[in-house]
Amino acid sequence: MTPLLVAALATQLHFPSMFHRGSSAPVASCGITTVSYRFVGTPGTPFRYDGTNYVIPANGAIELLAGKHSTEYEHAGRQLPLEVWPRDEFGTRTVPVGQQPPAPPQVATVQATVH
Repeated sequence: MTPLLVAALATQLHFPSMFHRGSSAPVASCGITTVSYRFVGTPGTPFRYDGTNYVIPANGAIELLAGKHSTEYEHAGRQLPLEVWPRDEFGTRTVPVGQQPPAPPQVATVQATVH
């Protein structure tokens, strides 16, 4: 076989795959769900996040990048969950410092009485 014939065969074998279109476009994603936390509260309120102490500034809010493994923050000596607060379309969770996190939904149970 001549080099020209080999090149022509290789082009024929791979040419259709270059124009093959899938049924849908690829979807871009990264594994990051929470990008940052916006801690809001009364100015002067202290809290601890990702190993560092912070104080709510005069404007009432401070936004911090999400730590890779931080799932809680500390306020008034209590460890509080972060992931219970809603996340906006940009991946920011607003955390009201000093407020109790929402309680998980209660499952109603029905007790049957047998007579």
